[in-house]
Parts: sequence; C-alpha cells; structure tokens
Amino acid sequence: MSRTEGSGASRGGGDEFHNEDVFLVDEGMGLYLVCDGLSAAPAGERASEIAAQSILETVANAEHNLPRLIERGSRSLVAHALRAAIDRVVQVSQTDPALAGMSTTVTMLLVRGDRGVVGQLGDSRAALIRGGRLHRLSADHTLTEILLPVEDRDPLAIETYDIDLRPHDTLILFTDGALAAVDHLDPSRARNSSPRLLASRIVSDAHRRHPELDATAIVVRVLGEAHRAWLELSHEPRDFVHGHRIAVGSGRA
Repeated sequence: MSRTEGSGASRGGGDEFHNEDVFLVDEGMGLYLVCDGLSAAPAGERASEIAAQSILETVANAEHNLPRLIERGSRSLVAHALRAAIDRVVQVSQTDPALAGMSTTVTMLLVRGDRGVVGQLGDSRAALIRGGRLHRLSADHTLTEILLPVEDRDPLAIETYDIDLRPHDTLILFTDGALAAVDHLDPSRARNSSPRLLASRIVSDAHRRHPELDATAIVVRVLGEAHRAWLELSHEPRDFVHGHRIAVGSGRA
C-alpha cells in the first residue's frame, strides 16, 4: 500500500495579485491537482476554482454516491471527475455573460493503493522522476478541444493514465508556466529534495525564466518503508491569496 506526501507552490505572472492557476493537495484522499484558467478566455481564475472544487467534491463523495465507479476502478472515477468539472464550468459560464467562454486545463493525480491515475485535459502536465530520470506522463490538448460545447466534445479528449507506484517515486503536476523549469530539473537532485522545497524551487525558477506567466507546481513523493507513517487526516478546502484553493492533509507520527 503506497503512501504519499505532497506540497504545492504557485506564483502569478505580471500582476502578482492576479493568478489564474489553482492547485489542490489532499494527502488523506490521495488527491492532487493543478488547474490553469485560460487567459484567452474571460474569468480564467473563476474557471480553475470551479473545476478544482468540483473534482474535490466528486472524489470525496464517490464512495457514497458513485459505488459503480468505485467498482470499475479509479480510472473511471478520474475520467468522471474531469468530465463533471468541465461540464460545471460550462454550465456556470452560461449563467453570466461576463463568464462566457471561460475554461481551464486540469491535470490531476488520484492515488489508490499501489496505483496512481493521472487525468489530463489541456496543456498542464504531469512528470515522473524515477531511477534518476525524468519522464513526461501526459500529452497536451489543444485549446479547441477544451472549449468545445459539452455535447460536441470528444470524450477521448479527456485522457487517463495508470501508474504502478514505487517507493521514492516523485511525481510533478505543473501548469504551462512552469514547463521550462521542470524541463531543466536535475532529477538526481530533485529526488533528494522535500516536496515543499522542490515545488518552491520549480516555481521560483519558472518566475525567473518567464516572469510574465503564472506558474504552479505540485510535487508528490511516494513514501518507502523507511519513511515515517503519517496519520491521514484531511481538512475542508481553505481560500488562500491569489485564488489558490488547497485542502491540506496533515497529521502526526
């Protein structure tokens, strides 16, 4: 049974008080995600917040309200959560002319047992550091694929990937603004950094390279037997500055 710990960091580009990225970390549920509201559309920050909240609610309620999805496996749950999130964004956008056309990318990781499922929509990304090498796990989707109406959207535009998790694996979920920073990581050094320190380093480096871009990264570490076991406790989401919404799993030895 794999246990994970994770931490995220985010920084707005240009106007430091405006950030369309949102990240969520819930160690208790094994749920990690980043969303990047599309700057080409209005209310990108609102879109990313709605998507993150929708996914959190779907996963939290799955055992009680979606038993068939649980029976079919985490991959079905992740796909359902992504579809529900984007559909909610579309529905909200139709209620307010100021929000028309808003959308968001989503990259998420759901850990269950010794397996992880990465869900992907858009050009936020996931990567894995294993054996001293960095591997890209996700493929980008086009803006057109994300903005299609619900009834016309190809369900294959939502992709899911299974991962067999190993102790000491490091997974990174990140938005487009952090791409250059992740590509220039030293995998050997990265695997020896704590999730909190590595996430902060990625975002700081991203801001140095492209200060005009929003940049967000979550780092998730798969714990080995030598790591201390933490009691899994999760809290309700809290609002942070810059529109970040994060549910933090915390505990004690």
